[in-house]
Amino acid sequence: LKQVKRRHGGTVNDVVLAACAGALRAFALERGEPAVPLKAMVPVNVRAPDDGDGLGNRISFVFVELPCQEPDPARRLAMVRESMDVRKAAGDPERTDGLLEAVGRAPIPVQRVVSQAMASPRMFNLVVSNVPGPPGRLHMAGCELLEAFPLVPLTQGHALSIGMLTIQGDACFGLYSDERALPDADRLSEHLAVALDELLALA
Repeated sequence: LKQVKRRHGGTVNDVVLAACAGALRAFALERGEPAVPLKAMVPVNVRAPDDGDGLGNRISFVFVELPCQEPDPARRLAMVRESMDVRKAAGDPERTDGLLEAVGRAPIPVQRVVSQAMASPRMFNLVVSNVPGPPGRLHMAGCELLEAFPLVPLTQGHALSIGMLTIQGDACFGLYSDERALPDADRLSEHLAVALDELLALA
């Protein structure tokens, strides 16, 4: 992931999103379905660099289109990078963070309505989350942590979430799906491996 980022610019998150777009494209085509753009909700860190001592998470969200219709992996990566750059430059994460703070101070009925609207399948198709894990080694009861696979919760009406967590330089992907909607989601993990290999070949 870092090799691809160094070669093409952008962020590791851009590479992850491009790989997910490639995997979802191959998955759809294998099922005989059209490969169409999908909208991902992407958590982003909005904590200021000088707020390292602050408690809790400062997470906001951006909504980005995954170009699953694009057959060329290099072009998919460029499209994801451009889309993310535009949203960051426009201040989308900060605006969403401000909205969430305001909703948190609103009456409970208002909070319910807004949260249901934000989690609606009309807003996004899936969540793709990339979280940097601890850089050093971790142990519990004498056993070293080697892998950790994230489970990104599914909101009502959604069928898939994809998470990535780094452990000592390894990228551990976790795919979480509704088995009624995606009984063949194990195939998606295989397509994700291929999509990552395609991007690595570009670097």
